[in-house]
Amino acid sequence: MSESGQLGDLEVELYRALLAEPGRSLAQIAIDIARPTGDLDKPAATLTDMGLARPDGDDFLVAVSPMLAEATVLGAEDLELGARRASVEARRNAIRGLVPDWNSAFNGQGQDAAVDVISDQTAIANVLMHYADRCQTELLSVAPGRLPTTRIDGRTRIANIYSLRRGIKTRALYQHTALRDRATRSYLNELAENGAKIRFASSVPGRSLVIDREVALLPIPTNDAGRHGLAVVREPNVIAWVVATFEQLWAEAAPLEDVIHHQRDETELDQTRAAILRLMAEGEKDEAISRRLSISVRTCRRHIADYMAQVGATSRFQAGVIAARAGHTDNPAPG
Repeated sequence: MSESGQLGDLEVELYRALLAEPGRSLAQIAIDIARPTGDLDKPAATLTDMGLARPDGDDFLVAVSPMLAEATVLGAEDLELGARRASVEARRNAIRGLVPDWNSAFNGQGQDAAVDVISDQTAIANVLMHYADRCQTELLSVAPGRLPTTRIDGRTRIANIYSLRRGIKTRALYQHTALRDRATRSYLNELAENGAKIRFASSVPGRSLVIDREVALLPIPTNDAGRHGLAVVREPNVIAWVVATFEQLWAEAAPLEDVIHHQRDETELDQTRAAILRLMAEGEKDEAISRRLSISVRTCRRHIADYMAQVGATSRFQAGVIAARAGHTDNPAPG
């Protein structure tokens, strides 16, 4: 059985064999389906665990109705899941029931000020989630560098995902360097899968979130190097400037799909060049290299010439020696 709970081909084949001719031993079934007897041990155990078969002697199984297996094996789990779902919904309703009280109190706390500065970390989390919940149409996000690891940035991630799952139109702007980090790539893929539009620029201003073009949340430094404060900006002229800056950067930035495609092209190019250098170092001629790699002789020679210029080699032999010593003939590791 697969990790997803699906039956494999051999489990299904064994179950059908049990149905076709009841009373046969596993050894007999193995002969009939041209399998070693040991190959059926695991499928037999899987069918038994799922209630689809029951032992009947040392080497015999009896097929059980799928409906009976479902009721027997999954009935208790269904009841438990149903109870857990009911409990979760009850707690969710209880928590959400206090949202109007929170919003009423929050809206009365300095909401007329053009700028609020918050340093308390719990208060920052509350503000981020408040605006993520109150966002109605659009969320604009700018994030320089790699996926941040501080608490405020982790909360920014939560706010982004929460808004996306509510159907909020989200655009996120990152630097190209963000894709160098595995955790960041995973996060960006998560955003894209949830509907975010993501683009990359060579450089971006500081981190920011703009909610419905009415409020900007801007992390600011504090005296504690490990923590950030948060500026909540509501001044329309400042918001307009932040949005205009975002739109200009967005228009010049590259979409996530194009950046990933370009990276794949570069990886393929690196692999081709490494293969050319390896064969060249082994003494192969251009024509032989091009045939083995299914590329044109012209492309082969261009790669060699480019590499010679890159490392300052004056001959193919010298280029081959440099490539071998530098490890440039090795296959690049996948990113």
